[in-house]
Amino acid sequence: MSAPLLQILPVDGHRPVLLSDDLQARLQALYERVPSVSCACDRLGQCCELTEAEAEADFATMYPLYVVEYLNIVDYLCTHFDSERREQVLGMMDERPERCPFLTDVGGCSIHPARPMACRTYGILNREQVEETASKARGEVPRSWISSFLFTERHTVCPHTTVREPEKVAPHARAMVAFEYERELLRMGQEVDLLGDARRQAFLDVTGLVRPTRWTWGGFNTLARSSAGWFKRCFAAYWKRAFLGE
Repeated sequence: MSAPLLQILPVDGHRPVLLSDDLQARLQALYERVPSVSCACDRLGQCCELTEAEAEADFATMYPLYVVEYLNIVDYLCTHFDSERREQVLGMMDERPERCPFLTDVGGCSIHPARPMACRTYGILNREQVEETASKARGEVPRSWISSFLFTERHTVCPHTTVREPEKVAPHARAMVAFEYERELLRMGQEVDLLGDARRQAFLDVTGLVRPTRWTWGGFNTLARSSAGWFKRCFAAYWKRAFLGE
């Protein structure tokens, strides 16, 4: 078995975890496939906060967040955030906060270069493009993929965004309905070890899962940053209340 590409440092000492150069490059290449956009909304950041209706419908900010993306953000924090702010956001354990923890007071994104795929793809496709993409994909991808694509993209159409790289839109739409981004993020996640030996078996015993794949920021913090004692005593109850961890 080859050595893991991720170097895990002791989580209880609150030291950083780092992605390998190879995984960082592959993740960045995946992100570059997504068309860039500009936003003309008069209240920046409103898409990074849940409305009452969205909260009741079980939406979440910055979700789905894949494990390789979580680690990429942690790496970014260790380089760009001061220790006080870093510990503040790494200590957040709420699975579904009403407001993204990285949203600034003026509506900006404090981790914009490292923002996850869910944020990058928000508002790119308009309603016509969403329906056309789904129609063309029928018979080419599983029906459940099309249904999931339609549910997500219909809810994330934004009238305030302008696509700055229109040449990327068509291949991006095909990638979205075929879940190409998600499948690659899952593959990359197989090459990292968020848990380490100390809590891998405990995680399996509680969840029935071999490894975490996608969750929210607070969920991943709970796995990687909680003390060993808290994890042993409280994680089972936390998981029982959670419903977005996979």
